[in-house]
Amino acid sequence: MVRKMMSAVLTVILMTTVTACGKTPPQESRLSQEVTQMSAESQNAMGAMSPEEALEYMKETKNLVIIDAAATRWYGENHFEGAINIPIEELDGEAEDALYMEIPADRPVLLHCRLGMIVPGAYDRVLELRPDIPEISYIDGAPQFDEYNEWLENRQ
Repeated sequence: MVRKMMSAVLTVILMTTVTACGKTPPQESRLSQEVTQMSAESQNAMGAMSPEEALEYMKETKNLVIIDAAATRWYGENHFEGAINIPIEELDGEAEDALYMEIPADRPVLLHCRLGMIVPGAYDRVLELRPDIPEISYIDGAPQFDEYNEWLENRQ
């Protein structure tokens, strides 16, 4: 019943808006245009990957840029070979943004931290700042450093 009432109210609002404007609705409404624009902007948003999915993605993806968002001390202990350290907990927003702007535009990006707890914020910020990056994702959990680094070493 509530659903029917909401549907009726929305219909009345739409009819009132169309009548008040004195025009027929355009082929594509403003809302539809905004949804289309948001979809286009988020085409690069791949979201979270499990550590296992990320490992396979890393092995299969050419020119991948790996961003380690963990503190410098954790990066020094263990990291993916070739990863760029952007220690977001040690930076102010402006310095963090400046480093995100240095990421190459034409390469996919995979972000991670040590447990997947702080990286979602970095992921959201990169998505906001860098719609020019073709694919952006992050590891939701503990990265598989040794497995990837061993694979990388054996591949070369």
